[in-house]
Amino acid sequence: MSQREKTTSAASRIEFFVRRLFERIGGALDFALRRPLNPQPRTDLTALIPPIERAIEEHLRREGSRITAPNLIELRYDYETYSQMGQPRLEFLQRELRTTVHEYIHNRRYVTLGEVEVKVGFDVFTRKLTITAAFPDQALEPAAESQPAAEAKPVVQRCEVTLRLSQGRSELRAPVMSDADRVGVGRSRDNKLVIDDPTVSNVHAAFTLTANGALWLADLGSRNGTFVNSVRLGPGDKSIVRAGDRLRFGDVEATLEVRA
Repeated sequence: MSQREKTTSAASRIEFFVRRLFERIGGALDFALRRPLNPQPRTDLTALIPPIERAIEEHLRREGSRITAPNLIELRYDYETYSQMGQPRLEFLQRELRTTVHEYIHNRRYVTLGEVEVKVGFDVFTRKLTITAAFPDQALEPAAESQPAAEAKPVVQRCEVTLRLSQGRSELRAPVMSDADRVGVGRSRDNKLVIDDPTVSNVHAAFTLTANGALWLADLGSRNGTFVNSVRLGPGDKSIVRAGDRLRFGDVEATLEVRA
């Protein structure tokens, strides 16, 4: 091989690697620009501690010279953020935040009505991190209020929803109860109604049933929208739905059937 051919071959190899480098950079930039910005606060300790301390300070009880601090701390994320943390990260956060909160209360010589507990969970209807600080007696109040009159207990409503998917897709069925968890619709297997389609978000929407028998469908901040009779629901919005309504999740259309 002549010197000229060697030079040309080396230049070609360099050009190839440079092109591959810029392709990868361009792909990364494209992914970053098209990826939606996550409005959630970061899940590291430095970002979480200040709002937790503010929640504690806002709920202090003062009795003379004695100051009692709330000892039950709960953090609720949206489902997407919560599911991406993983169990090791979740356990780490709960352990480290419990120690941090305990030290914060102790250093300020506050007292508590029990041991400090920190719980990290999720709420499918939330789009941001919520932090609550409570006392043990506050946690018991709802149960105590529901005890006195047995006849005052609301009647549990129940129905079965069926989504008849268009384009020859299979039917999806799930029971919905007024005293049970929401029935999720989405691509994730954690949902009761799983729609395996790329235009459907992992946690796309959810059905709920009220004590008076009204069936609601809520959008959970889906990327490609939830539609009821061609009307798009805003992120986090909900609408009463009835048998015969035409629903759409992303590009997947369905007819709703409801059976009591």
